[in-house]
Amino acid sequence: MLRTLLALILFGLALPSLAQTDDSLARVKARGVLKIATDATYPPFEFMENDNVVGFDAEIARELGRELGVQVEMISMEWSGVFAAVETGKCDLVMSGVTITAERKKGNGFTRPYFLSGQILARKKGSTFAKPTDLLAAGRTAAVQAETTGQFAMQKAGVPKEQLHKFDALQDALLDVRNGKSDVAVGDEPALAEIIRKGYPELELAPGGPFVEENLGIVARKEALTLLGALNLALEKVLIDGRYARIYEKWMHKPFTLATVAKLEAVKADGTPIPVALLNTATKAVASSGDAAPSSGTAFTIRPELLVQSLPLLLSGAKLTLILTLLTLVLGVPLGLLIALTRLGKFAALRTLAIAYVEAVRGTPLLMQIYVIYFVFPALGLSLPPFIAGVMALSLNAAAYSSEIFRAGIESIDNGQREAARALGMTGGQAMRYVILPQTFQRVLPPLTNEAVALLKDSSLVSVVALTELMRVGKELATTAGAPTTIYLAVALLYLVMTLPLTALVRRLEQRPMK
Repeated sequence: MLRTLLALILFGLALPSLAQTDDSLARVKARGVLKIATDATYPPFEFMENDNVVGFDAEIARELGRELGVQVEMISMEWSGVFAAVETGKCDLVMSGVTITAERKKGNGFTRPYFLSGQILARKKGSTFAKPTDLLAAGRTAAVQAETTGQFAMQKAGVPKEQLHKFDALQDALLDVRNGKSDVAVGDEPALAEIIRKGYPELELAPGGPFVEENLGIVARKEALTLLGALNLALEKVLIDGRYARIYEKWMHKPFTLATVAKLEAVKADGTPIPVALLNTATKAVASSGDAAPSSGTAFTIRPELLVQSLPLLLSGAKLTLILTLLTLVLGVPLGLLIALTRLGKFAALRTLAIAYVEAVRGTPLLMQIYVIYFVFPALGLSLPPFIAGVMALSLNAAAYSSEIFRAGIESIDNGQREAARALGMTGGQAMRYVILPQTFQRVLPPLTNEAVALLKDSSLVSVVALTELMRVGKELATTAGAPTTIYLAVALLYLVMTLPLTALVRRLEQRPMK
């Protein structure tokens, strides 16, 4: 008791100095907006509805914003980008069903726990798999969302890595089980229950409850002490006055009880217990648009009415995909030609730089290049908006590949053409401009058009920096509706519609006789 009192006194004495060195809360209040990164493909915690992020986390976040006196902006992006968004200052928080682990606490700051969850197995009805050890036999596989505590829990239970099928989204893991390619899927109990309820009637949760219990927390930068402290106080108020209970019943579809928060370290921000009488607030379940009856179809049922409802959003995503592709071609192809000419030029230093650039881009994944431009460049003083960062990454990547196409085309022109041009009195530059390049363009059009087709499909990678292009819209809609086959088929058809004119152009160009 004495040690606790002494710690509180020391903490109180330290608060003034903390406030002087940490302005995280002050910056949020001055801005008037709390920016929260989330992967909105994780019902009931967060998912997209009418182009807005909704769910348990979204409502809790709004209540926290109300306590802080600021607006809340939920920014949906790929799970692989949420922590980087906070680390680089693009967002203030991550609120996306994040489990508090010792490893994550090394590099991030966490609020007090706000939800008790747990990892559980989902299986086909009639299956006997109930716990991770049931999968230790050779040939048994588990589908997990990559780099989540579900994956880590299975590895800790002794399941070999080669028996884990990793996916970007939890719904894809369930689909893998539905298809018979994995024996079970692993994930947070509320998320698995909600996705199964919406669109996977062939699946069920394994009996016995979670095999690992976990606390969820809100992530901030480790040094954002004033913001974390304010969030802890706000969570305390939301928990005590009954708002938490109402939100819990709305999205979890079950009563809120004292046991719900028994393992959430139900204490005030100063470390003293929250009185049971305050927690034992009578609550009333609130109906929500998420309370639809469980689906009676299967994940493979094609739902025409869903296609009609989803088409405007899918077309909006397709529009962004086309804009990204066109801008990238306009910027990347001329830059590629310039790099090719530099590589074939007389200046050795520039030639070396061009070669180094091409090899660096071709030798690294496009996804990594997007990460560097959006998440690493701010540390160097260059912070770009998502759209500009996405266009820049795609353009620089396209420039490297198109430069090689141009270089091959230029070198394919017979050397006699250059000699004839020089014999007519042309300079080297004039020969390149009037003789070599016109023939080169004719020869490289087919491979350049193929590059455009590949680029259109590669544009899906920019979803990692919160750009909702076609593929990202498809993921969000598939999660919300619980009907991945319907949505993904529609996405595939839209990609086909966009690429068919380009592929038809390639065929015509390839069939055209060379002059």
